[in-house]
Amino acid sequence: MKLSSRLVYILSKNPGKIKEINTILSPYSISIRSLYQDYSPMEVVENGSSYAENALLKARCGFEISRNLCIGEDSGLEIDALDGAPGLFSARFGGETLNPKEKNKQILELLKEVPQEKRSACFVCIVALVGENSEKIFEGRCPGFISPESRGSSGFGYDPIFILPSYQKTFAELGENIKNRFSHRAIAFRQLAEYLLSEM
Repeated sequence: MKLSSRLVYILSKNPGKIKEINTILSPYSISIRSLYQDYSPMEVVENGSSYAENALLKARCGFEISRNLCIGEDSGLEIDALDGAPGLFSARFGGETLNPKEKNKQILELLKEVPQEKRSACFVCIVALVGENSEKIFEGRCPGFISPESRGSSGFGYDPIFILPSYQKTFAELGENIKNRFSHRAIAFRQLAEYLLSEM
């Protein structure tokens, strides 16, 4: 899979996620661009049974449309006290119309009787890269705990309720500079960047 340019598409409409990915990749001089900026792909139904299957569905769709290297990413928050939920359904947890603040509130309500030592969780990110006759998977995991309350104003999604143990602060309190060193997404996308640079 030879990289002819440093532009790689991603099948995502999430501006917060794309901004975060580009910040992570900036030291590598690799740019990620939403496929929706240049094309009009159909919505991909994420009906896979794993993060990898969903990521591949998106990456394959993007490559077929653009004939350019394309990334599909699927990520989730797995909470042990909720048997791994919301997991694969993190983006749709509580219903399509529920905003991130409401999702966080719902999770905190479900965990209100769970003591802090049993609120372990893990952020998971799977990145699929699809090119001509080649597919690669990269994985990042970040273990932590769920906060007893929402804290901080940085980041997006579940960041205000996820505590990074080494700092005892949520991702939303730590800000993007620290988050982008330790997060599940940072780990997976650094692996992707190192692979792409080795192929140039």
